[in-house]
Amino acid sequence: MRLGILEKRECNLLNYILSPFFKKKIITVTSGDLHKLGSNTVNKLSGIILLVTILVLPAKTILADDEYQGSYFSLGANHMEFDKDRDFDDDEDIYFTAGYQFDNHWALELTYSRFDVEANNIRFDSDFWSFSGVYRDQPKGEDSLFYKIGASRQYFQGSSRDTGGLAGLGYDFANKSRFSWQLGTDVFVGRGPSRFDFIPYIGLSYFFGKTSAPIAVAPIQPKDSDNDGVIDDNDNCPTTPPGRTVDSRGCELDSDNDGVKDALDQCPNTAAGLKVDNKGCHKVLKKDVSIKLDVKFENNSSVISGNFHNEIKKVADFMKEYSNTRVVIEGHTDNTGAASYNQFLSQKRAEKVMNYLIQKLGINASRVSAIGKGEESPIADNATAAGRAINRRVQAEIKTSINVVQ
Repeated sequence: MRLGILEKRECNLLNYILSPFFKKKIITVTSGDLHKLGSNTVNKLSGIILLVTILVLPAKTILADDEYQGSYFSLGANHMEFDKDRDFDDDEDIYFTAGYQFDNHWALELTYSRFDVEANNIRFDSDFWSFSGVYRDQPKGEDSLFYKIGASRQYFQGSSRDTGGLAGLGYDFANKSRFSWQLGTDVFVGRGPSRFDFIPYIGLSYFFGKTSAPIAVAPIQPKDSDNDGVIDDNDNCPTTPPGRTVDSRGCELDSDNDGVKDALDQCPNTAAGLKVDNKGCHKVLKKDVSIKLDVKFENNSSVISGNFHNEIKKVADFMKEYSNTRVVIEGHTDNTGAASYNQFLSQKRAEKVMNYLIQKLGINASRVSAIGKGEESPIADNATAAGRAINRRVQAEIKTSINVVQ
């Protein structure tokens, strides 16, 4: 029979299309089974083959450039609620949809369903086809509302048919997956007055194209205006120059705590407590230091009294502390006696103190000299005994400048 030959070919075609996906033969039909299937079942099978062929063959050859482009296939259950004017009993069946998503929003799809219709106690088959444009709010792979508008045609057993428009509304529960559940309602608008058939449905859809990948949301990075590694909220020094090393507060380091940042500090190990300049180096002041020597002598004598040994030692200590110092010891007399003798006596007195510094207190001879001034430089009145006692003297003053660290 031609019917039997056609059924066998259709089964073989279905096996050819689906076996690459399932790795085995899906349908096995013997010649005995073919006679048992009946024309109704075979016609449904033919519809399946047509839809799968439309869906699978392009899906196996098309690689879309758009991330949300590709074929999809849906299978589910629907309910045909005929307009009351038709006087048909409602029926439930399954539907098959093949579609192609062109971009993030637009798709075209072809849907087929077959209903067993009863009217006036007479049952007959009704093939329902629709071709629709579909608009999605969100790309494939995302949960989204979708809207349909298109054309449809119903074929009733025999030669009767009805052509009209189709509109629909549904929701795609995808959850970022190729599989999604679809829930919606289509409305067939016939050519007759007030002819509206409602077709609610629920089904499972599989998308062969690329689904939308989750959008990686970059974490909000805390602001660090001066790029010193310390965020602005914690930065006590928000305008640190580039390249500077900072502490946990975002301020430049001052390792020796002298008030000058390390990047500008030319003396990075300044001792604590010292005053420094703007380069971080301790301040040095020039200071003049001096000491005076005044040793008194008895009349016509060059013997150093023990009362003045400590005074001479202070001079020696000063010279040892300031090694760059030199001293000139001056000897003096009053005006008693001849001036020539007084010159000799004053020289002798100066040399006595000089030798004491060198021999007793260890001052280098090159740093000490002696000179007699005689009676030429009195500092008191020689007319009185007290004045003359003051004038019998050896005197010296040592001065130097030193650097004082503040």
